[in-house]
Amino acid sequence: MKKIWIFVVLVSMCLPLSAAQSKRYRRHSQQNELKKHNLEVAYELSDYGYREPHMDYPIHITAKKQGVSLVYTRMSVRSEEVSEEDPTFASLELRYMNGKADYDGFLSDGTVYYNNDEKDYYMEAALKAGRYYTLSDSMKLWPYFGIGWRSLRNGEDSYTKWGNVWVFNYQRTSTYIYMPIGLKWEIAMGESVKLTLNGQFDWLLHGNQNSHTGDFFVNADSVSNTQNKGYGVRAAAKLSVNLGSMGLFVEPFWRYWKIQNSNKQWYDVYDSYGNYLGQGWMMEPFNITREYGIRAGIMF
Repeated sequence: MKKIWIFVVLVSMCLPLSAAQSKRYRRHSQQNELKKHNLEVAYELSDYGYREPHMDYPIHITAKKQGVSLVYTRMSVRSEEVSEEDPTFASLELRYMNGKADYDGFLSDGTVYYNNDEKDYYMEAALKAGRYYTLSDSMKLWPYFGIGWRSLRNGEDSYTKWGNVWVFNYQRTSTYIYMPIGLKWEIAMGESVKLTLNGQFDWLLHGNQNSHTGDFFVNADSVSNTQNKGYGVRAAAKLSVNLGSMGLFVEPFWRYWKIQNSNKQWYDVYDSYGNYLGQGWMMEPFNITREYGIRAGIMF
């Protein structure tokens, strides 16, 4: 019920302005500053860190990531042209980030274990919608909400020799479905320069952690854990320059995830001959992800 009421409030924020309110918008600003179709193409570079701080043997994964992002925004969603009577907007955001990760953790007996150059990448897609409010000739507020998807893959099915022990490094896939709720504050710093501050809260709706355990649990099937409690936070500051038909921008950013313990998932264990040995269980622990970096690109 709580989620339904929050959704209703968000939808009401994006309803069209009344006739009296719409008079606050100036026709020339709509035509000269806002385009119907907008596209951003960016290169991103970041420092990434994941840790499980509450474990008896904590795990820490760090990586230098780089990737690309695309953001398409359509203005005046309900109208054919940009209109002061329709201050709505909708955007589609796509992202891919890749990098080799360093795994710093422990084996089951407490032995320190370190593995570098693990495969690590994530993909994101988010559909957002909202409306803008003109506060003055140089300031606008853009509240929005939407639905997002994030999938991260770490590691690969391989064996590594650590001292005299062969360690099985299994692949892990983490998928989140979340609701982004955000606010952009756009400040015009002249005819062609803008500063846009963006804050976003990501409300986790559903999460799933799939561990491709394979031979690690003596031919046990892969284990899937559900994570439904957690959230993310993002902040960014974009400085953009309009050069006419195109523009350039640079944007430092910070991204954060805090995810609670998953459910316990039981699995069957078999020996190499297919004989049933019994059951075990696996849980994805409380974890924190931090990422900060910079994106720079071109606007069309």
